[in-house]
Order: sequence, then structure tokens, then C-alpha cells
Amino acid sequence: MPRPSGTTRRGPQPVEVQYHLHIDNAADDSPLDARYNITTDGGTKVRLKISLYGEPGIVTEESVYTWDGGKILAFSEQNEPPYRVYEAPDEHPDESQLVTHWPQILWSAPKGAQCIELKSTKTIIGRAAVGYRCVTATPQPGEPATGQLWRDQATGILLTDETMVAEKLVLAPTIDATTFSTKPPAGARSIVIAAKTPSPGQTKRAPDFTLDLIKGGRIGLKDLAGKPFVLAFYMSDLAFDESGEVCPGCREALLALQTQTGNGVKPRVVGVQVGDLGKPGYPLAVPGVTLTLAHEQTPMVQNSFGLTGMVSFVFIRADGAIAAAYDHAPTNQQITQSLAALH
Repeated sequence: MPRPSGTTRRGPQPVEVQYHLHIDNAADDSPLDARYNITTDGGTKVRLKISLYGEPGIVTEESVYTWDGGKILAFSEQNEPPYRVYEAPDEHPDESQLVTHWPQILWSAPKGAQCIELKSTKTIIGRAAVGYRCVTATPQPGEPATGQLWRDQATGILLTDETMVAEKLVLAPTIDATTFSTKPPAGARSIVIAAKTPSPGQTKRAPDFTLDLIKGGRIGLKDLAGKPFVLAFYMSDLAFDESGEVCPGCREALLALQTQTGNGVKPRVVGVQVGDLGKPGYPLAVPGVTLTLAHEQTPMVQNSFGLTGMVSFVFIRADGAIAAAYDHAPTNQQITQSLAALH
């Protein structure tokens, strides 16, 4: 049997691991190869680099997620802007689960799984590995899921399971102040997605902002402060969603808000179109919406409220405190209750 190489320390520790994944792409029935490169301090800090391959050796998309134990910095050239800082990762499970669950994956059995050690070993990337047979209950009726995984005998680090195969393992990798930094590079295009929910015992207040009005001029917090107001953010693509399939109830929510506020007068309502304005003479417009409209190409102001939805409403009291916020299309009753909470 091969001898374990390197350290004999078991359990969480600074490590860099690279896995190869072969993914069945359900979208077009074509397989997809990926590499996940994970660096962790063994605690709550993780850096994950994801490389997707359309053809062998040709990277078609690359993204990096860095978790410093509090915030997450996400980077992708496909995003605009490329850098996004999530101040409250728990409010964004899609991004959070990509990176924060790696410490458990590396050293722990799958959640809800019962694993039995196999009476065999083998060598993976030059290291002695111990195999386990794991049974995991599934929410669907029928037999539980069964699979095998192999862990490094010396450290307990996952080397392979049903979906991933380790290609590289570096113990005690070089880690410096930049490895887990969630601060975008100086001068980089970035946005900060603030926490939507305030800390216990605290009241969330409207951040300072300025928006360009579609008909000319600008409007900001200093212009609206002192009286209650509502910001209704919506993606410009909503103009094409005539059937309501892409964003169910979104147009109806905008129209209900417009009706209940006397066309955005009591209280003041500013609709904020996020994305393209359309071509001159052919503006993108949601049918029936006649509110005062502002615009932002990228959702900088929307994100500063901690909101990311295709439609997001935020109700602000006269003192600047946020009375209610929705990252989806609110119902008529929710709009009525939120307007009442402004007084």
C-alpha cells in the first residue's frame, strides 16, 4: 500500500485543491467540462475559481468567488460590471452556496449521508486514498441515493466522488492578504449589493443616491428627503413581457402602485428603469406605466438597497427609514400595507 505523502495532519487546514468535473448539460444535451480550483484557510475563508470548457483545453467562461467569512466578491467578465460585492451572502443563496459550502465538502460527509468505510485503498494523484460507501436519503419516493467517495488517508480531504476527481492537492499553500480579499481591484468596474435586512435591533435607512430622469434632469435622496416616497425598480426587458411569463405579476404591481398613489403623487413614486432605454423614437416602455421615470444602466442604486429582482419596490419614510422592501412583485395587499406604514 502506498504511504501517505506530505503532512499527517487530519481535518480542516489551509489547502488548495483542483477538481475536474464532467457535467451533462441539460440545456442542449452536450457535455460540459469544468475545473474548480479551491483555496481555503481551513476555516471560513474560501476562494473558488470556476473554469468552463466548451472544447478540451479551451476555456469559454471563467468566474471567481471569494468569501472572507463575511462578504462575497464575485468576478466574471460576462457580468456588467465584472465585480460584485455581496455584503449579506445569506440573502443570495445562489452565490453563497457556490463558495461557502466548500469547507464541509472537503472534510465532511455529505449532509444527511451515512458513510461506511470500504475495506480497500487506492492511489489518487500520488496519495493514498480510503474509500467510503455513502447512502443519502432523497426527497423523492424510492430507494435512497448510493455512491462512493474517496478521501486522502493522511488529511481526510475529498479526492473524488460521483461528480468530481481531484487533479491537484497542495497542503499549506501560499496565502497572503490578497488571497481572500473581497475588495475589488482599484479602478475596476464594480457594484456593492448591500444587506436588504438590517441587523437585529437596527433600522435600515435609505442610502444616498442620484438618478438620471428619463425626461431630463436628475433626482436623488436630497430631493426626496423629508417626505415619504417609493422607488419602483424594474428591468427594461419588462417592456417585452406582454404575457407576464418572465416576471409574473410585475406589470400588475407597477400599475397597482401607480393607482394607489394617484399616479405617483401621494406619496411620491419614482419608477426606475434598469438597463437599456431603447432607441431614440422607440423607447422601451411598459404599457400603462405613467409614473415619473428615472434610469440607470446598471443596477447600482437598486443594489445599494440590497435589491436584485427584475422588479423591486422600496418604501421610505419621511425620516429616511425603510418601511418595507420587496425583491419581487408585491401583491395589492402588500402595497396597501406598505403605503400605510409610511405614515
